[in-house]
Amino acid sequence: MPVPAQPDLGFLGEPLFDPRARYELGVDELMLLTIERAKALHARGVVGSEAWCGGSRQDRFPGLVRTLGWVSAFDIALVSTIGNQQLAGNALLAHGSPAQVAAYRDEIDRMDRVYAFAVTEIGRGTNLLSLGTEVHYRHEDRSLRVTTPSDDAAKYWIGNSLFSATHAMLLARLVVDGTDEGHHWFRVPLRPAEGALPFPGVRIRRADPKGGIVGNQTGMIHFDRYRIPPDALLSAWAHIDDSGRYVCEIARRARYPRCLETFSQERVFPVTGAAGALRRGAAIALRYSTHRETFGSTLLSYQHYRERLMPVVAGALGLHHLTEHLIEEWTSRHAAEPVARHRQALYGLTSGAKAHASWAANTNLVALRELCGGHGFHSHNEIVTARVDGEINTTFGGDNTVLCYESVRVAAKNTAADDAPATVPVLTEDGLRSCDDGVVLLEALAERLLRRWRSTQRGTLCRPHVDASCAALALRRWKGHSRGSVDDTLRQLYSVTSLLNLTEHLVAEELLDSTGIRGLLDQRRVLSDRCADHHTEVLDLLDVPAALLDVPLAHPDYVHRTVAAARDTTSTRRGEEESP
Repeated sequence: MPVPAQPDLGFLGEPLFDPRARYELGVDELMLLTIERAKALHARGVVGSEAWCGGSRQDRFPGLVRTLGWVSAFDIALVSTIGNQQLAGNALLAHGSPAQVAAYRDEIDRMDRVYAFAVTEIGRGTNLLSLGTEVHYRHEDRSLRVTTPSDDAAKYWIGNSLFSATHAMLLARLVVDGTDEGHHWFRVPLRPAEGALPFPGVRIRRADPKGGIVGNQTGMIHFDRYRIPPDALLSAWAHIDDSGRYVCEIARRARYPRCLETFSQERVFPVTGAAGALRRGAAIALRYSTHRETFGSTLLSYQHYRERLMPVVAGALGLHHLTEHLIEEWTSRHAAEPVARHRQALYGLTSGAKAHASWAANTNLVALRELCGGHGFHSHNEIVTARVDGEINTTFGGDNTVLCYESVRVAAKNTAADDAPATVPVLTEDGLRSCDDGVVLLEALAERLLRRWRSTQRGTLCRPHVDASCAALALRRWKGHSRGSVDDTLRQLYSVTSLLNLTEHLVAEELLDSTGIRGLLDQRRVLSDRCADHHTEVLDLLDVPAALLDVPLAHPDYVHRTVAAARDTTSTRRGEEESP
């Protein structure tokens, strides 16, 4: 099958996107630069909320997902900034009336105005059901007043809000005549212009210092009975009529899940970001291993090095195929099926995939950093930067533990219970006979874990269920899009590695014994050797854009490049000339 074309990343060569800026600017300057970069990409149509499924340019959704995967590999803070803007646009498209959509969609899609996405609260995090922020309607002057009733209800980690956002898409409880009508979305003005002080009634403080993504400006917002106009309520399915009566077309119990629909599509982007960051890191480490010599041999010539590096490379390609599976599911099901049918399936799939991919990327980026030694710890080589910045993706967009539970809950609801165990292959000391056997084992494990979860509700079963399910999905997609024998070897290595990562659960479910484990371990060694022997073809399969390989470690003259970029740290008194 044809390979999707690489997105046009020519903008990465422009001065605006100089990767060294993040190491030379102060934090506030970097935050503002990140906004300017995001604006440039929106203005050119490279990104935009209208390319999301359901938007006017949804045919561009596959390209958007692939582009943001590589932008994540360049700078996750930039994708976080873009994501906040696009989530605001998706909230408008999903919950705004036709008039509201017509009035505001272009300013969001082109980023003519900077938006924040104000959802998370400091004392609640992922638990949005117990949201504390309230918006009270007063009929005397037909006003809405936003209230933060206590510090634990302050909006926290709100991207784009610190200096730049003029508006926020706010998730809060609507209270009419003393009755809590549940969760609703509001378009809330924050300040008159970028860089201006917030309006009276809005307090925005720093949510810093952060452990990573320092270029994403994050704030903590309190609202002090802040008055907003009645049309701030997004009114696709609820409004307040001229008599002051609340009118809603859906039942109260359905309003909360309806509001959360905005988050499902968002979770595709941490998956593609994990794939992009890991493909980049794997390509950098693999290139380094072919020209770094120790004791007269290249790093890649050592068997123990191969057996640690090549499974990571295979894992990066596995995440790529998982991303492509998500693209295929969203583009085919979102438009073709009624919302009631596809909503839960896509929600469960994407929630699990986001958790699986972000955990896998974090684990494997640690290995890549170590495989590159001290050079891997140098920020200019970008591996440690991706590791530190990407760590938060296990929490942003929904806590991974919660998302695994949600994924299993949806699977249990939509899958018929079957107590009859499926016939599975028995592994010997020869390991897997084929990738298909690996898929069968992974799917059998997922089925048995789901059956056990139904009877016990044990939370510790959720993550291995998600990991097994996602690996099987990636392998099935990969089989139909193989690019040759080396790709097939990498696919089998991914299958073997996925099973080894789930060994304790496979043993517990009587799907694997010590003989099979020895076979898989030996097979991992053999397959790693085969892949390493064809490292040039492996690099072609990783297919990382050249602009993302412009780091010292990816080139044979990495020593010269590192020395040339080094700063003179000699201390001098102010006004004194530095020594030559």
